[in-house]
Amino acid sequence: MCTFIISGVAYGCAHCRYFLHEVCSNIPKRIRHHFLPMHSLTLRPIPSIALCYLKVESELLAVAEKRGFGTEFRCVACGYNKSLFGFYYHCDVCNFDLHLECASVPTTLIHKVKYPLDLFTIFPLESEGAAVFCDICNQVMNRESSWVFYNREFDYICHFECGAEEEFGLIGDDSFLSEVQKLLVLQTSLPGQKPKVRQLGEVTHFSHRHPLKAIKYTNEASIMSCCICSNKSSSGYICQQCNYFMDESCFPLPPKIRHQYHPNHTLILASYTDLPNIHCTACSQEVGAAYHWSACKFSLHRTCAGAPLALTLGTNKKVSYKLLYSFPFEGEMAVINCSDCSSKLNSKHSFLYYNFDLDEVLHVQCALDREADTYATKLRLASERLKSIRIGEDYS
Repeated sequence: MCTFIISGVAYGCAHCRYFLHEVCSNIPKRIRHHFLPMHSLTLRPIPSIALCYLKVESELLAVAEKRGFGTEFRCVACGYNKSLFGFYYHCDVCNFDLHLECASVPTTLIHKVKYPLDLFTIFPLESEGAAVFCDICNQVMNRESSWVFYNREFDYICHFECGAEEEFGLIGDDSFLSEVQKLLVLQTSLPGQKPKVRQLGEVTHFSHRHPLKAIKYTNEASIMSCCICSNKSSSGYICQQCNYFMDESCFPLPPKIRHQYHPNHTLILASYTDLPNIHCTACSQEVGAAYHWSACKFSLHRTCAGAPLALTLGTNKKVSYKLLYSFPFEGEMAVINCSDCSSKLNSKHSFLYYNFDLDEVLHVQCALDREADTYATKLRLASERLKSIRIGEDYS
């Protein structure tokens, strides 16, 4: 795990010559990081390191790559590909990689550093034209890559790794391993979906590391774009520290669901920036906020994910439609048109609503649009229905 020399008691497999420090054996399989709170990070081996230690033939490297363990690795925090450990943390949805030691570093340093330092993923001095030097190592800082620590009050900035080393001291001994393991265990969970009151008017949400404050603007100039779905809204929840905004319809969405059409995998809520240009499996439209499983390239709009198995439509004459994942008559060769919008329906690769008695077929989104009188109502109904297929956090 860490490649340090073992002394004293350890775990080992004599047959494979595979050994672990006791502290390394307790490094969690999954964690949550404050800068990617919507997704779990999974522990994975770095093939170029792990295969070297195991003295495996080079042909196995190709097998590892096919299984998703690519050799190209770059930590988003420090910018380096070399690691003290033979493992790292990875998010499949965002292609987000972190060294174990970098993942353990907290977002605020307050103990041994010169000033209290906050962690920034984007260079905080955008307007600065001259070269910026690290206040610890005095080297020029790269504005385009890696994270930094910064104190606005004293204008004190440093590399991510320089701040971490000053806070935690020299690396390479048992006390360092224990500190990394202890800090990683603290990140195995984040606040749940249920809002918790921090201060008057503030709540927490799983998608963001800071408290959010409810807002409602009356002027059009204050309309903001939601960081989850990109829809514009004048009311919702905002983080005044980093201008993170979430509209009211996204706030109650569960972080994970288990859908009946894709029951073998947990679908994770991803924002529109996580999944650019990916289409919804149910309606084939580009997704905004969506539930996603990257390995299968499976995505569902929140409204499509919450579409009920049966839907009754109509004011005077009620008609009941059944949700189907393809047209029920496999031998059908004719063009099938939606009874609502009259456009062609892809009967083999999208969801649809169908009434067998009337032989009426509807796009899933056409049916949901007909059910709700407004777009806001449609989103509210989706949020309520998603509660029934929501699942809790799983760190097994």
